Amino acid sequence: MKNNFPLVSIVIPTYNGSKRIAKTLEAIINQDYENIEIILVDDVSTDDTVKVSRKVLEKSKRKFLIIQRTTNGRQSASRNTGLKAANGKYVIFVDHDDLVETNYVSLLCNEAEKKNADLVFCGFKHYYVDENRYEYNYVLKKYPISSSSGYLKAWAKNEITFNCVWFFIFNRSFLEDKKLRFNEKCYICEDLEFIPKALALSSCTSYVKATPYIYVHHSEQQSITDIVHRKNYKVYRQEVLAMWRAGRCVLKNSKDRYVKNFVLCFCITQRILRFCRLCIEANDHDYYDRITKTLHHKKIRRVMFSSLHFIFSEPEIFFKFLIIYYFPNFYYKVRSKNK
Repeated sequence: MKNNFPLVSIVIPTYNGSKRIAKTLEAIINQDYENIEIILVDDVSTDDTVKVSRKVLEKSKRKFLIIQRTTNGRQSASRNTGLKAANGKYVIFVDHDDLVETNYVSLLCNEAEKKNADLVFCGFKHYYVDENRYEYNYVLKKYPISSSSGYLKAWAKNEITFNCVWFFIFNRSFLEDKKLRFNEKCYICEDLEFIPKALALSSCTSYVKATPYIYVHHSEQQSITDIVHRKNYKVYRQEVLAMWRAGRCVLKNSKDRYVKNFVLCFCITQRILRFCRLCIEANDHDYYDRITKTLHHKKIRRVMFSSLHFIFSEPEIFFKFLIIYYFPNFYYKVRSKNK
């Protein structure tokens, strides 16, 4: 059976995951798809993650590789390390504390083979441990879509929410040809940059209407995004910059005029305005002042004024920008009183 189906590399970045990694690995080992290699990338854990992982993997008949990084580089660096070591025709990324159903790999890989796709995505389930409850997310609100540009357009119109790579399978040759890697300077929201870039560069994207990935919400654990945003709102700058870089890639590679206009005129502007709001909520006038000054830079100013194109559908965006651009202190005072 292994000789009849393409090899799929499953990359699992981990850091201090000894409490949960065994269940994740067992779920992958139990896949009904035979031809897989498991690549575990340990990001300098200080617990028994590697020891626990090796014990589970050595008991299985699966091909595996454990890579121990010597410096902590976070999620992006670990994924890139795993991708560099991958031998499969396809690559899947799985988080170290989540679960997958037995047909997770076969569903994605079979669709990729059938469509000769650069990338395929599916839905997923939230699982809340405390409540023993599942919540289904099919990701795509309107179905079917027949082209890569169609998926990109759906993303631009907020008909698809792409914030995680673990419900995707990628053709590794596509990633290599397009030199697609995770931005290692972006230590949060890296998926928000990577996925739109992949969509913009893909010649064939497909979707499987199923939910084989299980995103586990542990009782004593909050997502890293929630923790970082609560403790340090300035990290939101990472998201703004990620969307800016993704937007530039979309503008360069997309042939869809609506997508280009939406990204240029709306998406980026909306993120920057939200960043200003977060500064006000944190009562950080100095950082707010730094942001509003950047709005006068030529390229940023052009993008922000371009939101005029969406004045009939989203008038609030354009008028908020005008007030912040010309009367930043006034906007700050008004929003401060209303927060």
